[in-house]
Amino acid sequence: MLQHFFSDYLVKLQETNQKWWQDFEASKAAVNSPLNKAMQEVNFEDAARFVEKAANQPAALLKLQTQWWEQQLQIWQNVALSGNTQSVIEAEQGDKRFSNEAWQAEAMYSFIKQSYLLFSKTYMDTIDAIEGLDEKTKERISFFSRQAINALSPSNFIATNPELLKLTIEKNGENLLTGLELLKEDVAASADILKIRMTNNNAFRLGADIATTPGDVVYQNELFELIQYRPMTEQVNATPLLIVPPFINKYYILDLTAKNSMVRWLLEQGHSVFMISWRNPGPAQANVEFGDYVTEGVVKAVTAIEEITGQEEINAAGYCIGGTVLACTVGYYAAKRMKKRIKSATFFTTLLDFSQPGEVGAYINDTIISAIEAQNTAKGYMDGRSLSVTFSLLRENSLYWNYYVDNYLKGSSPVDFDLLYWNSDSTNVAATTHNFMLRELYLNNKLVEERGVKVGGVWIDLNKIRIPSYFISTKEDHIALWQGTYRGALNMGGNKTFVLGESGHIAGIVNHPAKNKYGYWLNDNLDESAEEWLSNAQRKDGSWWTHWDQWLQQYNPQEKVAPYRQGSELNPILKEAPGEYVKQVLPILK
Repeated sequence: MLQHFFSDYLVKLQETNQKWWQDFEASKAAVNSPLNKAMQEVNFEDAARFVEKAANQPAALLKLQTQWWEQQLQIWQNVALSGNTQSVIEAEQGDKRFSNEAWQAEAMYSFIKQSYLLFSKTYMDTIDAIEGLDEKTKERISFFSRQAINALSPSNFIATNPELLKLTIEKNGENLLTGLELLKEDVAASADILKIRMTNNNAFRLGADIATTPGDVVYQNELFELIQYRPMTEQVNATPLLIVPPFINKYYILDLTAKNSMVRWLLEQGHSVFMISWRNPGPAQANVEFGDYVTEGVVKAVTAIEEITGQEEINAAGYCIGGTVLACTVGYYAAKRMKKRIKSATFFTTLLDFSQPGEVGAYINDTIISAIEAQNTAKGYMDGRSLSVTFSLLRENSLYWNYYVDNYLKGSSPVDFDLLYWNSDSTNVAATTHNFMLRELYLNNKLVEERGVKVGGVWIDLNKIRIPSYFISTKEDHIALWQGTYRGALNMGGNKTFVLGESGHIAGIVNHPAKNKYGYWLNDNLDESAEEWLSNAQRKDGSWWTHWDQWLQQYNPQEKVAPYRQGSELNPILKEAPGEYVKQVLPILK
């Protein structure tokens, strides 16, 4: 009976109340932190500007209000008076919050759903209709308004969600008791904002279930380990391939299970693959600089690969911010007037021009960045758990609130999903590095300037890069907007190939050819605008991996060679892959 459930529920709440209250008391400092105060200040200033502009445009407001009233009245007439199940307004395509048939079939829930959707649309339309606001202010108002509106969706509450209410009655509330246990565990494992689990955190083991491609760690310093993968063909391409993953996440996104591992596929095509595995920084690495990832990271990796293979040049690929590091490395070689060490460079969803970063731009202004800098400096690093939630909230309905409902309200066990396991396996970012990225790259956009970013004592000029480059971006990317990555490609010197894949930042890149799932667009000409490029592009079926492999073959001698030895006398095998750094679990600091 529900009465018995509520009794058990209250007892469990009482049992954990004292600890939660202690945690709440401890979190007051975070609630009153400079970052939260900065967010409040920015939101208040933006709201004040919006109200000021809106007050001078009464006609626009009256039009929208009249439209809202007329449609709201139509919803009432359809549902309450005539019993008409036809909707006045529908959820956007892909919005799964209201997929249960009760939202359409039952009058009360149909009214709740349509009223909410109409309110949401009217609110966002009102922001768009007000003229005179600068673009950045309007983007922030729209973003944070959307966050608030979607947090208050009737699908997120038992009393207004017919599926949840029915489930709770059928299970006598056991779903909520199960959800409460999951919530307690997630709260304990979160930083300054609730990090909701997306998958079973015990379902995968590094080196056993994921990151299983055979290889060896052949170099290690304080910043990274270098993995040399074992060949899978009798002969290999003469030019080795180095992959530079982002240091914001762990490298094995490109080596998940065998069926979707890019590393394994590349080995099967005859490439000699090396992978950087970055250290997960803690307070001791607070002073690691962005430039260190170039001079003590990629540069050292290239030297080790040359020594092991005997080759004077390599091909290299960088993913996301790893691609930014790779571009700076090539620029560093050019500025130092060194011999060409990298023959070709490939950039997976990489921003070089940060003027169009996508919705993450809502956090990019001097007030918020100054507060984050202060927080990072005090702690020594940016907490990876907070970064993970921030990126999830860029797609809050599909990457946050849906898991909130499934886990805590339905009491469902998270699925075993390798990609989501990786997504939850957060890494920190060293304070000095993160501060540099936010201010010099995102806020000031200095990388595209001739003397904007200094690395290893030299100025990086992307236009002086003369090696061929391959840019792969994805059409639905919400972390590195493809129009922004396109602008970055235009700032690079040398021969450039731009490819646009379907799907998003992860699924569009981890797109194994065997799945035949997502296609891509090609256009040999780099037009002045991204939109013009796409309008003249041709869509191709199949994975972009095969196109990239063909492109890479141009920068390999025609004749293949015997596989290279694993390690060398100067760079001996230290341990088997996946190595030590990828398994680092740092103490949780509250």
